[in-house]
Amino acid sequence: MENQKTVEINSYLIFKIGEEEFAAHASKVQRILELQPITTIPKAQKYMKGVINLMGKVLPVIDARSKMGLPEKEPDNNTCIIVLEIKKGLRVVETGIIVDSVQSVIEIQKQEIQDPPALGVEVNTDFIHGLVKQDDKFIMILDVDNVFSTEEVVKLKEVSEDEPIEEVEKVHED
Repeated sequence: MENQKTVEINSYLIFKIGEEEFAAHASKVQRILELQPITTIPKAQKYMKGVINLMGKVLPVIDARSKMGLPEKEPDNNTCIIVLEIKKGLRVVETGIIVDSVQSVIEIQKQEIQDPPALGVEVNTDFIHGLVKQDDKFIMILDVDNVFSTEEVVKLKEVSEDEPIEEVEKVHED
């Protein structure tokens, strides 16, 4: 019988939000899209930009700057949407996050990842899996499944299932 090795993927997508660089495990990244018109949802959380039509499915889109408490910024040619797969228990939701730019894909070995610092109760580091030092800076590795609370994931799932596709398509045609 042959020995079967499990190959662990150590690839991470590096992107910028503000001046900081973040990384998401490649297995969580579904695709990268150019910024496109977004249909807003009335009375949604401030960070919820709205929805887009992604190949016939409604995709909720989040503003990463707003979610992380950073000031808004006018989109430019580098602004894009990263489509992530978020798992919370049995729920799986594809969600787009607007980031300032995508930098690269790098390999990060498990032993290179440092634990996030304990910053006290004022700073929520639950969504940070760890830090990796590259050159003279740190890259924050996101725990994509913990960026949103269970309640937020339920709302994202509801948005992606409840919003009629025709309405999203109508806005994109205008």
